[in-house]
Amino acid sequence: MKPEFLVHILDSKLFIAVCLISVVMLLRGLLTLVIARSSWQKAEKRRRINTVHNIGNLLLVVGLMVIWVSELRDFALSIAAFSVAIVLALREGVQCLVGGLYQANMRSFTVGDWIKVGNQFGEVTDSDWLSTTLLEIDPHGLGNGYTGTTLYIPNNAFFTQPVKNLNFMRRYIEHTFSITRESKGMNPFEAKKFISERLKEHCESFREVAERYCNLIENRMGVELSGPDAKVCITTNELGHDVTTVTVFCPREEATNIEQLVTEDFYYFWLEKTRALEAKT
Repeated sequence: MKPEFLVHILDSKLFIAVCLISVVMLLRGLLTLVIARSSWQKAEKRRRINTVHNIGNLLLVVGLMVIWVSELRDFALSIAAFSVAIVLALREGVQCLVGGLYQANMRSFTVGDWIKVGNQFGEVTDSDWLSTTLLEIDPHGLGNGYTGTTLYIPNNAFFTQPVKNLNFMRRYIEHTFSITRESKGMNPFEAKKFISERLKEHCESFREVAERYCNLIENRMGVELSGPDAKVCITTNELGHDVTTVTVFCPREEATNIEQLVTEDFYYFWLEKTRALEAKT
Protein backbone atom coordinates (compact mmCIF):
# COMPACT_ATOMS: atom_id res chain seq x y z
CA MET A 1 0.00 0.00 0.00
CA LYS A 2 2.78 2.42 0.85
CA PRO A 3 4.57 2.21 -2.55
CA GLU A 4 1.27 2.66 -4.37
CA PHE A 5 0.45 5.67 -2.18
CA LEU A 6 3.89 7.14 -2.86
CA VAL A 7 3.48 6.62 -6.62
CA HIS A 8 0.07 8.26 -6.44
CA ILE A 9 1.56 11.32 -4.69
CA LEU A 10 4.43 11.57 -7.19
CA ASP A 11 1.98 11.38 -10.10
CA SER A 12 -0.25 14.03 -8.53
CA LYS A 13 -0.27 17.32 -10.48
CA LEU A 14 -0.79 19.19 -7.26
CA PHE A 15 2.43 17.73 -5.86
CA ILE A 16 4.32 18.59 -9.05
CA ALA A 17 2.94 22.13 -8.98
CA VAL A 18 4.00 22.60 -5.36
CA CYS A 19 7.49 21.31 -6.18
CA LEU A 20 7.73 23.66 -9.15
CA ILE A 21 6.70 26.66 -7.05
CA SER A 22 9.13 25.70 -4.28
CA VAL A 23 12.08 25.25 -6.66
CA VAL A 24 11.44 28.49 -8.56
CA MET A 25 10.94 30.50 -5.37
CA LEU A 26 14.08 29.00 -3.83
CA LEU A 27 16.19 29.75 -6.90
CA ARG A 28 14.78 33.26 -7.15
CA GLY A 29 15.54 33.91 -3.49
CA LEU A 30 19.09 32.57 -3.79
CA LEU A 31 19.82 34.63 -6.90
CA THR A 32 18.37 37.73 -5.25
CA LEU A 33 20.57 37.15 -2.20
CA VAL A 34 23.68 36.66 -4.36
CA ILE A 35 22.97 39.87 -6.30
CA ALA A 36 22.23 41.83 -3.11
CA ARG A 37 25.60 40.80 -1.65
CA SER A 38 27.55 41.48 -4.87
CA SER A 39 29.84 44.44 -5.49
CA TRP A 40 27.69 45.90 -8.30
CA GLN A 41 26.35 49.42 -8.01
CA LYS A 42 22.96 49.91 -6.37
CA ALA A 43 21.20 50.75 -9.63
CA GLU A 44 22.66 47.68 -11.35
CA LYS A 45 21.58 45.46 -8.45
CA ARG A 46 17.99 46.77 -8.75
CA ARG A 47 17.94 46.05 -12.48
CA ARG A 48 19.25 42.51 -12.08
CA ILE A 49 16.94 41.69 -9.16
CA ASN A 50 13.98 43.02 -11.17
CA THR A 51 15.03 40.79 -14.11
CA VAL A 52 15.35 37.73 -11.86
CA HIS A 53 11.86 38.31 -10.41
CA ASN A 54 10.29 38.75 -13.84
CA ILE A 55 11.94 35.59 -15.21
CA GLY A 56 10.91 33.66 -12.10
CA ASN A 57 7.29 34.79 -12.44
CA LEU A 58 7.31 33.86 -16.13
CA LEU A 59 8.65 30.37 -15.36
CA LEU A 60 5.95 29.89 -12.71
CA VAL A 61 3.15 30.90 -15.07
CA VAL A 62 4.41 28.79 -17.97
CA GLY A 63 5.17 25.78 -15.74
CA LEU A 64 1.76 25.81 -14.04
CA MET A 65 0.02 26.16 -17.40
CA VAL A 66 1.93 23.13 -18.75
CA ILE A 67 1.08 21.08 -15.66
CA TRP A 68 -2.59 21.96 -15.61
CA VAL A 69 -3.13 22.31 -19.36
CA SER A 70 -5.69 19.49 -19.60
CA GLU A 71 -7.67 20.79 -16.62
CA LEU A 72 -7.53 24.30 -18.01
CA ARG A 73 -8.79 23.07 -21.38
CA ASP A 74 -11.69 21.22 -19.78
CA PHE A 75 -12.43 24.25 -17.64
CA ALA A 76 -12.41 26.54 -20.69
CA LEU A 77 -14.79 24.24 -22.53
CA SER A 78 -17.12 24.02 -19.57
CA ILE A 79 -17.51 27.80 -19.40
CA ALA A 80 -17.79 28.43 -23.14
CA ALA A 81 -21.17 30.05 -22.56
CA PHE A 82 -19.50 32.68 -20.37
CA SER A 83 -16.48 33.30 -22.60
CA VAL A 84 -17.62 36.75 -23.68
CA ALA A 85 -18.04 37.91 -20.09
CA ILE A 86 -14.62 36.51 -19.17
CA VAL A 87 -12.94 38.27 -22.09
CA LEU A 88 -14.51 41.56 -21.07
CA ALA A 89 -13.49 41.04 -17.46
CA LEU A 90 -9.89 40.22 -18.37
CA ARG A 91 -9.56 42.82 -21.12
CA GLU A 92 -7.60 45.29 -18.99
CA GLY A 93 -5.28 42.56 -17.72
CA VAL A 94 -4.60 41.29 -21.24
CA GLN A 95 -3.92 44.84 -22.45
CA CYS A 96 -1.48 45.36 -19.57
CA LEU A 97 0.27 42.07 -20.37
CA VAL A 98 0.59 43.00 -24.05
CA GLY A 99 1.78 46.48 -23.03
CA GLY A 100 4.46 44.93 -20.83
CA LEU A 101 5.64 42.69 -23.69
CA TYR A 102 5.64 45.70 -26.02
CA GLN A 103 7.77 47.76 -23.62
CA ALA A 104 10.18 44.87 -23.03
CA ASN A 105 10.63 44.49 -26.78
CA MET A 106 11.07 48.22 -27.41
CA ARG A 107 13.39 48.69 -24.38
CA SER A 108 12.26 52.30 -24.12
CA PHE A 109 13.32 52.40 -20.47
CA THR A 110 14.70 50.30 -17.65
CA VAL A 111 14.79 50.40 -13.86
CA GLY A 112 16.46 53.61 -12.67
CA ASP A 113 15.55 55.70 -15.73
CA TRP A 114 13.59 58.93 -15.56
CA ILE A 115 10.52 58.73 -17.79
CA LYS A 116 7.38 60.71 -18.51
CA VAL A 117 4.17 58.79 -19.28
CA GLY A 118 1.48 61.24 -20.32
CA ASN A 119 1.54 63.83 -17.54
CA GLN A 120 3.20 61.52 -15.01
CA PHE A 121 6.93 62.04 -14.40
CA GLY A 122 9.16 59.90 -12.20
CA GLU A 123 11.98 57.41 -11.73
CA VAL A 124 11.31 53.77 -12.61
CA THR A 125 11.72 51.67 -9.47
CA ASP A 126 10.04 48.45 -10.63
CA SER A 127 8.57 46.99 -13.80
CA ASP A 128 6.68 43.74 -14.30
CA TRP A 129 4.30 42.26 -16.86
CA LEU A 130 1.25 44.21 -15.68
CA SER A 131 2.42 47.56 -14.27
CA THR A 132 5.34 49.94 -13.89
CA THR A 133 6.14 51.66 -10.60
CA LEU A 134 7.44 55.24 -10.58
CA LEU A 135 8.79 57.35 -7.75
CA GLU A 136 7.25 60.69 -8.69
CA ILE A 137 9.48 63.69 -9.37
CA ASP A 138 8.06 67.21 -9.57
CA PRO A 139 8.36 68.09 -13.30
CA HIS A 140 7.97 71.81 -12.57
CA GLY A 141 10.50 71.93 -9.76
CA LEU A 142 14.26 71.83 -10.06
CA GLY A 143 16.91 69.75 -8.38
CA ASN A 144 16.40 66.05 -7.67
CA GLY A 145 13.38 66.59 -5.43
CA TYR A 146 11.03 63.61 -5.14
CA THR A 147 7.45 64.35 -4.17
CA GLY A 148 7.20 61.23 -1.97
CA THR A 149 4.37 59.83 -4.11
CA THR A 150 4.59 56.38 -5.68
CA LEU A 151 2.85 55.98 -9.06
CA TYR A 152 1.61 52.64 -10.36
CA ILE A 153 1.20 52.89 -14.13
CA PRO A 154 -0.70 50.04 -15.87
CA ASN A 155 1.26 48.86 -18.88
CA ASN A 156 -1.67 49.44 -21.23
CA ALA A 157 -0.89 53.16 -20.85
CA PHE A 158 2.06 52.61 -23.20
CA PHE A 159 -0.45 52.17 -26.06
CA THR A 160 -2.52 55.28 -25.31
CA GLN A 161 -0.01 57.81 -23.93
CA PRO A 162 3.38 59.00 -25.15
CA VAL A 163 6.40 57.68 -23.25
CA LYS A 164 9.46 59.94 -22.96
CA ASN A 165 12.79 58.74 -21.61
CA LEU A 166 14.38 61.69 -19.79
CA ASN A 167 17.36 59.81 -18.41
CA PHE A 168 19.84 61.99 -20.27
CA MET A 169 18.35 65.07 -18.57
CA ARG A 170 18.95 63.83 -15.02
CA ARG A 171 22.22 65.71 -14.63
CA TYR A 172 21.94 68.65 -17.02
CA ILE A 173 18.83 70.45 -18.22
CA GLU A 174 17.97 73.26 -20.58
CA HIS A 175 16.52 75.78 -18.13
CA THR A 176 14.54 78.79 -19.42
CA PHE A 177 13.22 81.70 -17.39
CA SER A 178 12.04 85.26 -18.11
CA ILE A 179 12.28 88.68 -16.42
CA THR A 180 9.69 91.32 -17.28
CA ARG A 181 10.12 95.06 -16.64
CA GLU A 182 8.81 98.36 -17.99
CA SER A 183 11.32 100.01 -20.32
CA LYS A 184 11.10 103.55 -18.82
CA GLY A 185 13.20 105.00 -21.61
CA MET A 186 16.08 102.52 -21.24
CA ASN A 187 17.58 100.40 -23.99
CA PRO A 188 16.88 96.74 -23.05
CA PHE A 189 19.75 95.53 -25.27
CA GLU A 190 22.21 97.08 -22.84
CA ALA A 191 20.78 94.70 -20.26
CA LYS A 192 21.15 91.83 -22.75
CA LYS A 193 24.87 92.45 -23.09
CA PHE A 194 25.30 92.78 -19.32
CA ILE A 195 23.34 89.59 -18.56
CA SER A 196 25.28 87.63 -21.21
CA GLU A 197 28.57 88.60 -19.54
CA ARG A 198 27.28 87.69 -16.09
CA LEU A 199 26.02 84.32 -17.35
CA LYS A 200 29.49 83.45 -18.62
CA GLU A 201 30.85 84.07 -15.12
CA HIS A 202 28.13 82.04 -13.40
CA CYS A 203 28.54 79.09 -15.81
CA GLU A 204 32.32 79.07 -16.10
CA SER A 205 32.81 76.45 -13.36
CA PHE A 206 30.93 73.72 -15.26
CA ARG A 207 31.31 74.90 -18.87
CA GLU A 208 33.64 72.09 -20.04
CA VAL A 209 31.50 69.34 -18.52
CA ALA A 210 28.33 70.96 -19.89
CA GLU A 211 29.84 71.06 -23.38
CA ARG A 212 30.72 67.37 -23.32
CA TYR A 213 27.34 66.39 -21.87
CA CYS A 214 25.51 68.57 -24.40
CA ASN A 215 27.33 66.86 -27.28
CA LEU A 216 26.53 63.45 -25.77
CA ILE A 217 22.80 64.22 -25.55
CA GLU A 218 22.69 65.66 -29.08
CA ASN A 219 24.45 62.59 -30.52
CA ARG A 220 22.35 60.06 -28.61
CA MET A 221 18.95 61.74 -29.00
CA GLY A 222 19.43 63.48 -32.35
CA VAL A 223 18.30 66.88 -31.05
CA GLU A 224 19.90 70.30 -30.93
CA LEU A 225 20.19 72.02 -27.57
CA SER A 226 20.92 75.65 -26.83
CA GLY A 227 23.96 74.75 -24.72
CA PRO A 228 26.60 75.03 -23.67
CA ASP A 229 26.48 78.80 -24.31
CA ALA A 230 23.59 80.58 -22.60
CA LYS A 231 21.12 82.48 -24.79
CA VAL A 232 19.53 85.85 -23.96
CA CYS A 233 16.56 87.09 -25.99
CA ILE A 234 14.70 90.43 -25.74
CA THR A 235 10.99 90.56 -26.63
CA THR A 236 7.90 92.52 -25.59
CA ASN A 237 4.58 91.35 -24.21
CA GLU A 238 1.02 92.50 -24.90
CA LEU A 239 1.42 95.36 -22.39
CA GLY A 240 4.48 96.73 -24.13
CA HIS A 241 6.84 95.68 -21.34
CA ASP A 242 10.32 94.36 -22.07
CA VAL A 243 10.75 90.61 -21.56
CA THR A 244 14.27 89.25 -21.10
CA THR A 245 14.29 85.48 -21.68
CA VAL A 246 17.34 83.45 -20.62
CA THR A 247 18.04 79.87 -21.68
CA VAL A 248 20.96 78.13 -20.02
CA PHE A 249 22.23 74.53 -20.18
CA CYS A 250 23.31 73.78 -16.62
CA PRO A 251 23.37 71.12 -13.89
CA ARG A 252 19.85 70.44 -12.67
CA GLU A 253 20.69 71.26 -9.06
CA GLU A 254 22.26 74.60 -10.11
CA ALA A 255 19.31 75.84 -12.20
CA THR A 256 17.46 77.64 -9.39
CA ASN A 257 20.65 79.23 -8.06
CA ILE A 258 21.67 80.52 -11.51
CA GLU A 259 18.18 81.92 -12.09
CA GLN A 260 18.33 83.80 -8.79
CA LEU A 261 21.84 85.14 -9.46
CA VAL A 262 20.92 86.37 -12.94
CA THR A 263 17.70 87.96 -11.65
CA GLU A 264 19.66 89.72 -8.92
CA ASP A 265 22.22 90.97 -11.45
CA PHE A 266 19.45 92.21 -13.72
CA TYR A 267 17.73 94.21 -10.97
CA TYR A 268 20.99 95.78 -9.80
CA PHE A 269 21.70 96.80 -13.40
CA TRP A 270 18.15 98.14 -13.81
CA LEU A 271 18.37 100.09 -10.56
CA GLU A 272 21.65 101.73 -11.59
CA LYS A 273 20.26 102.72 -14.98
CA THR A 274 17.09 104.09 -13.40
CA ARG A 275 19.10 106.25 -10.97
CA ALA A 276 21.31 107.48 -13.81
CA LEU A 277 18.28 108.56 -15.86
CA GLU A 278 16.71 110.25 -12.87
CA ALA A 279 19.95 112.15 -12.17
CA LYS A 280 19.98 113.47 -15.76
CA THR A 281 16.40 114.69 -15.48
